[in-house]
Amino acid sequence: MIIAEETVLIPGLTAKPTRRGFVSVDLAPAADPIALTPEVMDAEKQRLGCIRQPDGTWRLSWRWRKEYERDFTAQQGKPVFDSEGLVLQEPRLWNPLYRMDLDESGKKLVRKDRGRLLVFIEPSAPPPQPLPTGIETVTRSCGIGMDVSEGVGASDSTIEVFFADTKEQAAELADNEIKPADLGRFAAAVARFYNYALVCCVRRMHGITTIRTMLDECRYGHLWHHHLADRPNEKRAASLGWAGDETSELLFGRWIDAIQHDETQLHSLACWQQHQQYIYDAAGRIVHQERANLPRDVRERHGDRVIGCALAYRACLDLPWVKASQKRVAPIGSLLHRRQEAERKKSKSEAW
Repeated sequence: MIIAEETVLIPGLTAKPTRRGFVSVDLAPAADPIALTPEVMDAEKQRLGCIRQPDGTWRLSWRWRKEYERDFTAQQGKPVFDSEGLVLQEPRLWNPLYRMDLDESGKKLVRKDRGRLLVFIEPSAPPPQPLPTGIETVTRSCGIGMDVSEGVGASDSTIEVFFADTKEQAAELADNEIKPADLGRFAAAVARFYNYALVCCVRRMHGITTIRTMLDECRYGHLWHHHLADRPNEKRAASLGWAGDETSELLFGRWIDAIQHDETQLHSLACWQQHQQYIYDAAGRIVHQERANLPRDVRERHGDRVIGCALAYRACLDLPWVKASQKRVAPIGSLLHRRQEAERKKSKSEAW
């Protein structure tokens, strides 16, 4: 059979010639009405974000139009983080508890009224769940994500801190003038402050300068790295940091899913607002709306909070949640047991 023009072979199956002499076949749901029943299609519409209206009709989402109606530009200009997902975050936006910055030595964080690091939750904050019986204290693990810019005022370099157990935003820095090496020094201090957090920093562009500063000068080695089975251990430093595209499905897709399924908590208003500014371009790539018309290589030179959050989330996924220490139980009659009994009686009498 020669296909010279668009031809419907059976309902839902259409063949049409291309300019290069090939034949393309378009397969629609109507081709298999037995398997793709109206109930199945309604479930698919709901899965892909379509909304059933009061009159029973569906308001089709761009995901449905792209997958089932083959409209490959349907996502252009659409928000990456659906508003339904971000609305759940809005009531949790907080003012920072305080601000911090480096002291005169440049190695330790201290509180400052105009500090660049916004602290929403302290590293010593207890987990939301009650401690199990026999556990006296816990140290919560933290993950840090970092996106690095050149530091010339064009875009922000960011440090985002999340708790590994709750995936909750604990602290944030965004500075468009900090140099990559200074960012590394700042990040090492933040990581030590937040229970020796695991740091996941971008490697491309200026990120390698930040990573080397943390590793060589600051002697901070708790850095996220790719696992390369074909490399000897002494070359592990070559795999430090996130080497891929910051807006790739491998990194960004997991963060999008976490936002939409309420697996994380954002507390920074500026960070939440920046999430709303991410859209898809005509080719389906994720981009900040202010950069949608820029060449792709220019887009990738911008650092921001959203990428920092995605990297921090990636670090948290590779961490144990908490480190617990058990209560020390003294043998009855021992010196320690007598001291504990004396302290218990004293606290009880003071309470009365």
